[in-house]
Amino acid sequence: MESDDEDLKLAMAMSLQEVSPWATRDATAIAKNEPIDLISDSDDNEDEDLRRAIALSLQESGNNDVQQSSATTVPKAAVLNNTPGLMGMDRKAMEQERLARLGKRKRDVSPERPSKQVARPPAVKTASDEIPLQYPRGTIKRTFASKYPRTDDITIDELLEASSVNIAVISSFQYDSGWLYEKLDPLKVKQIWLMNGKHRGEDVQAKRIQEWKESGVPNMKLHFPPMGGMIASMHSKFMLLFGKHKLRIAIPTANMTQTDWGEVPNDWQPGIMENSVFLIDLPRRPDDTATKKEDLSTFGRELLYFLEKQEVGPQVVDGLLKFDFAQTSHLAFVHSIGGSHKIETDHPTGLPGLAQAIRELHLDDVEHIELDYAASSLGAINDNFLSRIHLAARGELFTKDNALVADVRNSIRIYFPIHDTVEKSMGGLGCAGIITLSPQCYNAPTFPKECMRDYDSMRRGILSHNKLLFARGRKKDGKPFAWVYVGSANISESAWGGQKVLKGGRIGSLNIRNWECGVVMPVPDAKLQSLEQNGLPSMDVFAGTVEVPFRFPADKYDGKRPWFFSP
Repeated sequence: MESDDEDLKLAMAMSLQEVSPWATRDATAIAKNEPIDLISDSDDNEDEDLRRAIALSLQESGNNDVQQSSATTVPKAAVLNNTPGLMGMDRKAMEQERLARLGKRKRDVSPERPSKQVARPPAVKTASDEIPLQYPRGTIKRTFASKYPRTDDITIDELLEASSVNIAVISSFQYDSGWLYEKLDPLKVKQIWLMNGKHRGEDVQAKRIQEWKESGVPNMKLHFPPMGGMIASMHSKFMLLFGKHKLRIAIPTANMTQTDWGEVPNDWQPGIMENSVFLIDLPRRPDDTATKKEDLSTFGRELLYFLEKQEVGPQVVDGLLKFDFAQTSHLAFVHSIGGSHKIETDHPTGLPGLAQAIRELHLDDVEHIELDYAASSLGAINDNFLSRIHLAARGELFTKDNALVADVRNSIRIYFPIHDTVEKSMGGLGCAGIITLSPQCYNAPTFPKECMRDYDSMRRGILSHNKLLFARGRKKDGKPFAWVYVGSANISESAWGGQKVLKGGRIGSLNIRNWECGVVMPVPDAKLQSLEQNGLPSMDVFAGTVEVPFRFPADKYDGKRPWFFSP
């Protein structure tokens, strides 16, 4: 996208925490080590020693999640006490490291100061230029976890393919800036970072922009989506990776932090957190021509609409139109746009948007449905909210006549770790600060405790930051169906929108406090054709579409204490 370079020349920087000591290590060192067996159920003293060592290692490294709301603050034991600057940025140390890197590149015939155009080595024609797109119809993968055996997972380096990226547009709730600089060098890749403009209710945009400018990181731009009124959190997560021949779209459940992507500060340490990511590769259109918005697939139209509402700028939207969305017709992009919304027919958002996506994918007309929702944060859940999720997953609208679904708790299971699972995890209690549930919510008489299941990862000992909604069932014609949502939305009205039946039977406005986004991917018809007519698909139906990361069937809580977040 060389023609777009001038539009993306603005410099930015952000380091809400001090530059990570992890950032300078060789990211490939972990992958070279032989995986150790972490599948065993043994609970001996060595496990406890390892957990203590991990917690100590993370404490010494400091907390590099540079952006947090009050609901996801890392426990005090994991936070470095003497954090300089508003964003926790030691500008002097950062500048020294930056100058050291620049000096090294100068010796390697790189310019001492970046020019207006991004410094790049001469392009070399290789066989890889002719390789077909790796993920032309999209895929969902688990994130890599250090020391665990590789399965159908992906590392952050494999996802980014940094050497082939010209421009990266990234949205995340938290950033580990020093680590990300090493993954996507600002001297080589122009970048736009979308992030939260509020911290505990305070508008911090101006302060963050000032610190970013002072950091001197080149070829970057800082962007804050609208955060007015009731909007409390910019929680959406995506990556738009523009290359010469393709656009890679990635929608993860992970933040842009080392921990969320399964990497660690020490070669001996196993990963402590797992996530999932959807990704798809789109080819550049012939002759670099742009398509019309109305000619896009529904996936493409909703993605562009979401970006326009986030006010990312016409250069990003125009850049997307130069890529071919033809292979996205079997997918749905689902968003939550912060603010208060009346009934919208063209671009519904939140749960109404999920319902429309299900209808457009012809996954509606449901006779029976079972839902399994894995989340890393739970809000004030009640039968009304569960009913609205249930209706949306069926492709049905919320009305005064169906406001409460009968026996809704019998068809929804919620996967969230109990206290003992967190305590026995590889990272232990000090590494679960981004997994949140308050005692006030859980102990409310309306909370559906019988829906709760312990999240026990298939990678024993690892914690989850996933947001995955698995749906399976049969339609009124007896045919089975199954689909999965992967994205940033947890189980809360802040994420999906709160809505009520008003006096007189009118439906009130949809009130959304968070920016969120995700993708719905159906299980292919070819997989479903082998299933019994009128039967209910098991969780095995997702094999080949998404690797279910937790053990199923899972243990019920049965009075066990859930993991409670303590700020």
